[in-house]
Amino acid sequence: MTSQTPPDIYVPRRASRSRMTQARGIACHAREWGDPKAPLVVLLHGSQDASATFQFMVDECRGDHHFVAPDWRGHGQSGWAPQGYWFQDYLADLDAFLDEVSPGEPATIVGHSLGGNVACCFAGARPERVRRFVSLDGFGLADPDPAEGLSRLRRWLEGWRAGPEPSRPYPGVEALAARLRQAHPRLPMDKALFLAANTSRRLPSGEVVIAFDPRHRLPFAVGYRRAEFFPILRAIEAPALWLASDRPDRFKNEPGGWEERCAQVRNLRHEKVPDTSHNMHHDRPAEIARLVEAFLAEA
Repeated sequence: MTSQTPPDIYVPRRASRSRMTQARGIACHAREWGDPKAPLVVLLHGSQDASATFQFMVDECRGDHHFVAPDWRGHGQSGWAPQGYWFQDYLADLDAFLDEVSPGEPATIVGHSLGGNVACCFAGARPERVRRFVSLDGFGLADPDPAEGLSRLRRWLEGWRAGPEPSRPYPGVEALAARLRQAHPRLPMDKALFLAANTSRRLPSGEVVIAFDPRHRLPFAVGYRRAEFFPILRAIEAPALWLASDRPDRFKNEPGGWEERCAQVRNLRHEKVPDTSHNMHHDRPAEIARLVEAFLAEA
């Protein structure tokens, strides 16, 4: 019987290293690339994701940067919070993390999805702590019907009573990579294998699961609406770059839509990147790296 050669896994051009710290009583893992003496760029990943997802973009960057990407609480190799998660937790964790990696200096931040939303809110709440920031497809939530607040609260309570669904186990990294490609068709197999290997944890059975706390599948008890988000955006002082994917506009039913959201930030450049899904830094990492570095290089 002939053996099959396993598919090649993506080989990073820039090796990362790990560091462990504490963020408000939770063990916090962070991934670093580059010379610590180079200009700092903090990378914030999305929900149910991990710091390793920035590897492809980092590899395409041509300048000298010191990239530092924490795993949010309950994600990757960071600790879990037994009492669950609130959106505001991420803001406070970022505040504590910046005290360690950028004490007394405003930081440059690039965030994707949840990380982009955190970057936007943090830049408004702590304008003196942000030098400039980029949001990758993270511009707040579509405005819900206020009447949905009651059903959201009930779902949150029921979720805590019943507990979240456990993460689905996969026989191995290859099976998880195949699932990632099913969800993200633009992702080539070598990169899917890299993500599967670096964003999962192995169970005693030998199976693997994506490395995040299943409680993240529960809804936040309290959302934030457009009327609350806009004043935060108006308080931002740092130059900002918003890069949007070309998926359907989820703000099209709001008065003013996407353009009105952009108009709230006084020093904002924004554009849509064609041929990208929500995970644009996986779909077109070279293009995202080019746009981000050009923005960061501006005086």
